[in-house]
Amino acid sequence: MSTRRKAYLCLLAAIALGGGSYFAHGRLSTSESEAGVSAGGSSTAAEESIPVAIAVAARGPIVHSLASTANLRARREVEVATQAAGIVTAVRAEEGDRVGAGQVLCSLDDRELRIDLELAEQRLAQTRIQLEAAGIRKEQTETRLANKRDELNRNEEALEQGLLAESEVSVQRHDVQDLEHEVRVVESTVRESLFRIEELESEIEKVKLQISQTSITAPFRGQITERSVELGQSVRIGDRLYKLGAFTPLYADVFIPEQDSRQVRPGQHVTVRLGTGEVEMAEGVVERVSPVVDEETGTVKGTVRFDPPSAAFRPGAFVRVEIDVDIHEDAVLIPKQAVMEEDGRLFVAIVEPSGFARRAPVETGYQDEARVEVISGVAEGEAVVTAGQGKIKNGDRTRIVGD
Repeated sequence: MSTRRKAYLCLLAAIALGGGSYFAHGRLSTSESEAGVSAGGSSTAAEESIPVAIAVAARGPIVHSLASTANLRARREVEVATQAAGIVTAVRAEEGDRVGAGQVLCSLDDRELRIDLELAEQRLAQTRIQLEAAGIRKEQTETRLANKRDELNRNEEALEQGLLAESEVSVQRHDVQDLEHEVRVVESTVRESLFRIEELESEIEKVKLQISQTSITAPFRGQITERSVELGQSVRIGDRLYKLGAFTPLYADVFIPEQDSRQVRPGQHVTVRLGTGEVEMAEGVVERVSPVVDEETGTVKGTVRFDPPSAAFRPGAFVRVEIDVDIHEDAVLIPKQAVMEEDGRLFVAIVEPSGFARRAPVETGYQDEARVEVISGVAEGEAVVTAGQGKIKNGDRTRIVGD
């Protein structure tokens, strides 16, 4: 074979090899492209579904409440003043202390009063002795008088018979008169002693009262909110020494619009929430409702009573008061965030079992912090969208995310 022929054969072989390689590469590229198109179709379908969170409508009770705000006040709060004057010898209660009715808060110097008491008791004892002596003298004088009268009677009989002279009988009559006078004197002494005893007994009671007033006591069970007295201080009658409050129960006065007040009655359940965070809460009742409407504000005053569950509830604290005025026992309930408003109308997004969504107008009723009653538009067991409903249109495919 010539050299030129060998060169052509080598060239044809190279062309054939290059063409096969190009064909194989073309087939591989085509397969990869088709696979890419298939995967892209699935990804596009996933991207077209809208991720949402849902909740299932369920039946249950819901309460209708009237809300208002107020500042708490104590059951009672008084200033404890002294009824005696003197030097403070002991301070037994501090601000914040809880005290019982009759507990001593502070004491005044009572030594002078106790001396007065002792002297009065001694005078009383002496007067009682004098009364006893007067009583004995009265008995003796009355006995002598009785004997003299008997003797006078006999002598007057003897006088009538002429056995005695008139002068002798006259002396005896004079003796009887003297004894009668003495009896009246002794009786006067007895009455005077009795009056003196009553007077001394009253004086002793007065001194005892003054001594008791040197111990300043709590008029009722409560908590000291302010102390104004110091050890060694000289106080006068009427000086304010302490401020005492009774914090159980606590009260809140709320002012309700006249129309709403018709639903409020004593005994209704109340929830009291402390501040705006609504973390601390207590339960109470409506104590009373004013029978009149305030002409200036058009409101009716209602008084709420409750026992504070913790020290966080104190007089002056700002609270939110919710009065339960009605309850629906078997309402269809959904989360509040499921309800949307558009052009003045309320609607929800409902996810069908197929995964497609539809928008449904709803009519709502009572609501609380988390739930709302649906009167129409949602049935029990239907799934409503609670997150992501803003983008949903009728017929959109949804994809449920979260719990």
